Amino acid sequence: AILDGVTAFTAATDLAKNFVDRRPIKAVVYSNSHNNLLSVAEYLYGSFDSENIAEMMEGKIEHMSYELGRFRNNYKEGKNCPICGGWNDYTGKKLTSCTNGLVEVSDREGNTYLIEKERIVRAVSEVEFNSLNDGIAFGSPVDIDRLEGAPLTKYGPSPTKYWRLGDCLVIDARDPHPLLQKRWSEDTWATYGSATCIELAESDGFEGRDNYLGELPFYQDGYAREVVVKLTKWQPCGRFHSRPRWDMRKKKNVGWYTGPTLEDVEMLTQKEDTFLLLLDASLSHGLDLSFVTHMFLLEPIDDAAHMEQVTSRAHRLGCTGPVTIETVHTWHQLDTNAKHVAKQVASTLEDETSESKKRTSTAICDHCYRSFDNLGLAKEHELTCDRNPNGNAIVDPFHLSSVYRDIRPPAPMIVGVPGTNQ
Repeated sequence: AILDGVTAFTAATDLAKNFVDRRPIKAVVYSNSHNNLLSVAEYLYGSFDSENIAEMMEGKIEHMSYELGRFRNNYKEGKNCPICGGWNDYTGKKLTSCTNGLVEVSDREGNTYLIEKERIVRAVSEVEFNSLNDGIAFGSPVDIDRLEGAPLTKYGPSPTKYWRLGDCLVIDARDPHPLLQKRWSEDTWATYGSATCIELAESDGFEGRDNYLGELPFYQDGYAREVVVKLTKWQPCGRFHSRPRWDMRKKKNVGWYTGPTLEDVEMLTQKEDTFLLLLDASLSHGLDLSFVTHMFLLEPIDDAAHMEQVTSRAHRLGCTGPVTIETVHTWHQLDTNAKHVAKQVASTLEDETSESKKRTSTAICDHCYRSFDNLGLAKEHELTCDRNPNGNAIVDPFHLSSVYRDIRPPAPMIVGVPGTNQ
């Protein structure tokens, strides 16, 4: 059956009213300013888990492709390290060495060992450090302001830029740990070269890169939950457990580990809920975001053509539902009068800066292209420049520069038949 225009319009309107959007939420946070996007990202990471957020703010093409795949498909590929059990994302490059961070700590009994960052319960503040017994306190207390407002219990997940050597920490020494992989026995480590590791560490005064994720030391209670330790070193798991090789720069053998690595582990797929994409404007060209349900613009876009180009990333052929566009006024906006005054001040400063540059920067004659220290000298020279047809210079007719005055352009072309008035 063929419906007339009115009937078709009514049917489409009724369908739109009864439409229930059952698509999963996929939201894009878009900004023309990289710094603004970083500021908002800091708050988003404080409110959501890292698996909920994908980033397209900077980096190489393989990393951006990996992040967009996470955002679109809600899963990621990678491998679990056979040593520490940590996850390593596959971004297109071959996985050979574990990049998860391990922390080297030491205690009062003189034991030095590696732990996972997840074992750090909290950093010890100065108040707690002073309240501990001399036999328990170890290292230096952590200033509560160093984490920039985060509690001391977030010391482990915090960026390593807040860490300092000698920090006093409280760790969870249970093994097996409910959230971590059980550690290998000392017999297993002996078959993988732990004796060579100890020799290399002693030769470097325990200041080098060699150590292994062995069994945790046995404490007096036999099942210690929290232990006070001092932070001595941190680096990726693959650097602690490196393959033996000859170092040309150091002129000696380095590395010791002969056990399984990431190359010996199969690729896995891990499901996650990624519903936020942080998108920088400089990286948004050519993207197909037809599956997106929401777009949040951190700055208002006054240009209609630019606005259409931005929203067309999501509202395009292939989209399966409506796209909600919101402009988030994250930062305080000035009123009309304040904006006008600010523009006048900025224009005045720009004019003064431009005039100062004209007076101080190198100037060039427009006729002979000679350089002068400032614009005044260039203008003075142009009046007597030999190549200036409107100047007052006395031209020598036998000098090569005279061609610029004596050679005239050809006469204009006469359209018609020669010898006639046509």
